[in-house]
Amino acid sequence: MRNLRNKIRKHKRLILILLLAFGIMLPFTTLNHWWDVATWNNLFVDLGHDRSPYDTLVEQTQVARATFGAGWSLYYEGFAYPPMTIFIYYPLAKLYGSLYPLEYIQIAPGEVYYAQVPWEFNLFFKLPILLANLGIAVLLYKMCKRRRWKGVRMFLFNPYVIFISAAWMFDSIAAFFLLLATYLFEKKRYDLSAVALSFGFLTKWFPIFVLPIFCIELIQRRSWKFVRYIAIFGLVSAVCILPFLDGVMFSLNFHASRIVGGMTILSAFYAVPHLFGAPVSEHLMIEIIPALSFFVLVVGMTLIYAYLSKRRMPIRKKVLITFLVYLLVMKVVNEAYAFILIPFLILALDDKFSRKRLHLYRLIWILPILNAIIGVPISRFLVGYTSNPAILESLLLPDLIRYPLLATIAIIFWLIILRTLITYIRERPLMH
Repeated sequence: MRNLRNKIRKHKRLILILLLAFGIMLPFTTLNHWWDVATWNNLFVDLGHDRSPYDTLVEQTQVARATFGAGWSLYYEGFAYPPMTIFIYYPLAKLYGSLYPLEYIQIAPGEVYYAQVPWEFNLFFKLPILLANLGIAVLLYKMCKRRRWKGVRMFLFNPYVIFISAAWMFDSIAAFFLLLATYLFEKKRYDLSAVALSFGFLTKWFPIFVLPIFCIELIQRRSWKFVRYIAIFGLVSAVCILPFLDGVMFSLNFHASRIVGGMTILSAFYAVPHLFGAPVSEHLMIEIIPALSFFVLVVGMTLIYAYLSKRRMPIRKKVLITFLVYLLVMKVVNEAYAFILIPFLILALDDKFSRKRLHLYRLIWILPILNAIIGVPISRFLVGYTSNPAILESLLLPDLIRYPLLATIAIIFWLIILRTLITYIRERPLMH
């Protein structure tokens, strides 16, 4: 007990900052994205009834395909994530299900459904997300050397971090596991790092793109531990995926079929019909550009792996560079995708601060917020307060204005990511 009191006294300032940040984020949990909240509600209903959310994905997809003429794609955009969220949310969903006898949310093809949920749902769903934010802050406290408190505050009180985590997506959980994997790797605790990286991959798909980076780093150190690292990562991932293998494969097929969207530079093509009065070729948007983007993804990631295999720099810097390239070459880059950059950009600022780096960091999170304000639009996050379409659509601009604006933001965002990548590649990093 005395040791516990001593630790609390020693870290009193950090604890107070964490509690303050949690208190600030908590009210924003009453906001929800108009579409995604239905997916999370369905997830809780499925888990509350001991049902796999992948089964709902398949069934809703069959409905979507049967009504393709109503404007649906070949897949229902429901729960299409790795299975870690199932393990995280199962006990919370069971508890929530004991409070509310829920029914499945059925989203009629071709219509917009605004899901309103009880406040307890927001608390149960977003509590792990907010705790992941606090975990990231603690890791930043441990990993920063020069601007420790500044780094913690830059993360916890960042408007983008609060917005994405409290009102929208669970990217912070995957980001926490990835940052934890990096921290453990730096401490040479490779087995635990592999487990943490696997947990990140099992939460959202993107952490797998740094698996080659960790292996390359071990090879550069002339260590065969990379074989063990891959084996542990693969074993943990397989144990979690195999019970849901068919559903996981189905969700991967969905992601492979997705057309270009979000803040990728290729989204600029959507502005063409609204600027020139002619529809964009379906062949171009559904077949040619996705195929081209897959080629760009493979080539881009291969080139950055080859480049980093010949460079000596901190592993945290390699992870940052990898995800900068990842956002440059992905065919779908939603507003929440930039979240993974935030902790590593803060670490990079701690390694070597400059005004240029700070400005780039700010633009990387300001532009996604601006994109959400215009594109969603931001009024749709009031779904928890009203289902009145007039209110929820109040900030939706005419297509002739909205699409060119979104295309412009996408181009600027892509250029900022590119400029950030060039900045960190050219500057000599500080070795740890």
